[in-house]
Amino acid sequence: MPVANITLRQLRAFVEVAHSGGFTAASTKLHLTQSATSLLVRELESQLGIQMLDRTTRQTSLTAAGEEFLLAAERVLADLSLAVLNAQDLVQRRRGRVTVGATPLLAGALLPKTIARFQETHPGITVRLIDLPTEQILRHVKSGDIDIGFGVFPGADPELQRVEMLRHRLGAMVPSAWPLAKRSRNLVWADLAEQPFIAMSHATGFRALVDPFLHQAGVALKPKFEVNQLGTAVGLAEAGLGITVVPAYVAALLRSNDVRFRVLHDPIVYRHVELVSRAGKSLSPGAQDFCDCIERFCKELRN
Repeated sequence: MPVANITLRQLRAFVEVAHSGGFTAASTKLHLTQSATSLLVRELESQLGIQMLDRTTRQTSLTAAGEEFLLAAERVLADLSLAVLNAQDLVQRRRGRVTVGATPLLAGALLPKTIARFQETHPGITVRLIDLPTEQILRHVKSGDIDIGFGVFPGADPELQRVEMLRHRLGAMVPSAWPLAKRSRNLVWADLAEQPFIAMSHATGFRALVDPFLHQAGVALKPKFEVNQLGTAVGLAEAGLGITVVPAYVAALLRSNDVRFRVLHDPIVYRHVELVSRAGKSLSPGAQDFCDCIERFCKELRN
């Protein structure tokens, strides 16, 4: 007998009759007529091919098979109720988990405030933050280990859905006491020639973005330092050890009186910070709300 033929209405009718000790009381609780309740139980017995209730004019009692089936039916209904409650909690944002992968600077300077703001309105949702290099973020998003990636990512990928959060110009972080920091005219890429330079390592995607513009401007790059993290490069510049190129959002996040951010011209180059998720896979309600929270925070940063 196919299990699919048994309905939840039949199970509920049987369980209520067993608990109530008869059809009259059960029908009242089920908001059904007595004949409708009796029909549901008879249909269940017919589909199972076994009698589960002994009926007399005075009482209704469980057969041995009915007693055994009652335990299983109660578990099915309890599991269903729990599943419905859990689903409602997810929809109502009362519970859930969001896993976010971000590049180290964004993970340390922007996302903590975003998470704090999010958890004020979503206390039941756990946010797991993982700081990773760009290529690892993309790999984990594609595998489903991470719900959302946040950072600067290379070219188009059909496996990813991308939403731009920030669009910032590249510029130089110059020690505040240096003449280039105080000069009134626009800073151009060629102005970086012969300056002590703090570069990102070749292992980073950022180096591949910056080098062609330095080369185009005739700057023979001989870095004084090569580092893996933008925060480290800014720290060296703050100490007066050189100039480094960063996106404007870095200057906005790592505010310091020891360095000044100057937009680089001829040409102006933009850097895009994006949210990425797996294409064709819907985010949970909690994850979508977290994306909205990041978007609002980035809008404030842009303004």
